Amino acid sequence: MSRATAPLALAELVRVDPLARGEVAVLPDPAQRVLRVELAETFDRLAHTPAHSLVVLHAEAATGGWSLAAALHVAWERGAAGVVVPRPAMSEASAVLARRLGTALLVVDDDAVDVALELAARTAAPEAARALRVARCAEELAEQSSVRGVLGVLNAELSPGLVALVAGGSVLAGRAAAAAQRDGYREVRMAVNGPGGRAWAVLVASLPEAASAVAAEVEVHSAEAVLRLARLPLLAAWAQRRLDTSAQAAQERAAFQVLRAQVRLHSGADLVAPGLDDDAGQGADGEVPSWSTELGWRVEGVNRAVWLQREGWASQHEEEPAPELTQLLRSQWARLRPGWPLVPDDGGWVSWQNSPEDTAPAALRRALTGVASLLTDHGLVLGVGASHPGPAGLVRSVEEARLGARVGGGPGGITWFEDVGVRAVLAQVSVPEVADVAALALPRLASARDRLVIAETVASVLDHGGSLVAASAELGVHRNTVLARTARARELGLALDDPGQRLPLHVACHGLVRAWRATGSS
Repeated sequence: MSRATAPLALAELVRVDPLARGEVAVLPDPAQRVLRVELAETFDRLAHTPAHSLVVLHAEAATGGWSLAAALHVAWERGAAGVVVPRPAMSEASAVLARRLGTALLVVDDDAVDVALELAARTAAPEAARALRVARCAEELAEQSSVRGVLGVLNAELSPGLVALVAGGSVLAGRAAAAAQRDGYREVRMAVNGPGGRAWAVLVASLPEAASAVAAEVEVHSAEAVLRLARLPLLAAWAQRRLDTSAQAAQERAAFQVLRAQVRLHSGADLVAPGLDDDAGQGADGEVPSWSTELGWRVEGVNRAVWLQREGWASQHEEEPAPELTQLLRSQWARLRPGWPLVPDDGGWVSWQNSPEDTAPAALRRALTGVASLLTDHGLVLGVGASHPGPAGLVRSVEEARLGARVGGGPGGITWFEDVGVRAVLAQVSVPEVADVAALALPRLASARDRLVIAETVASVLDHGGSLVAASAELGVHRNTVLARTARARELGLALDDPGQRLPLHVACHGLVRAWRATGSS
């Protein structure tokens, strides 16, 4: 038997007319094959129905009530593929009985004789029916405007199979089980290329094992045809989503800049953080802009900001994060911290917690532990500002969070401004300029293969007033390792014990560490 003559499955028949115009009441086995169609007007005709026939009830056999129940019993005994019944004869009790018997029950509104003739034509030319199914699927896909909608059509079309859109190891949409290896299922994959022909994602369909090699070939061919049709609607939906997300991100970024400018205008200061007392959230500079609620923002009450940035990013002249990264972060952040906006701003991203009253820092520390993996995955650091009231307090907290992030450690680190203290001054030092001068003043360190680890160790030791124990705890290494590294630093010309050089050496090491981390130097 060739693929062109392989019999249709019930799942294929219900996706084309005339059954597509009706209703699927019970479908226990969508993979059930239909070998022929029988128009049964009497119970005698029904009693002689061959196995794997789709029975269309008509006249005496379709009066409903006990007659439909008897017809279902006979169809089950004869091994029929399913029963098609006119809607007037249908009842809830019949559906319950069909589920118990494991017999497919389909409801139609058209004339039973016409339905039987159409179904006979479909089963006689299965390849033509499959072409109609693909055409109908193409129409449904063209009506979708979202990635979720496209995946919904695919999952309905390939049921009982499952479909998911996968990028790397992540399921972007659809049924996550489709991406898992399961016994009794086989996988069909279709690459989805983005602009320029670059690989964007893969459509994965997990299909139940077929009863025969021919049936398996038919199902794989049908799945590939449907998945191929979905590629352009997916790309169109993805492009629209990108446009919408990018426009929203740009709007929120502009809105936050306006908010910051208004606060600075009322405070009369170039920098909000210095000189802004805790009552600055009240009065003229504490007024909540009317448009903030339109964006879903809450800035009244008490705000505590967080600032995310790429590890080592310090200069406004550096390249801004890619829009794709902003979109990805916004979607992941919405799942991790629902209700917290994430706004791109000056090379990083701003978010904040808003509450009527100040919340305990311990609760927020627990809440932020859940974002550590996101930070590590994308090479980000996070700073947390103090809590302040009103819009002006939010802007101040953002400045504090930014300083905390710039003072913080490596990727995945979370630094609280309250823990930073006067070290926040280091965040305002021009990293490129300090690093350039430090490389000239400390040439042996700058050319050493282990320069980054030595600079990190010296900076940590000086941070802790020369304590090797405290530095080893911060760096996560043994005290003897820190001792060996400081000895190595002295060999490279770093005078850790000279009081006159300790402060500039401290600043130089911080500048070099941040610069080398930013460039990926080791």
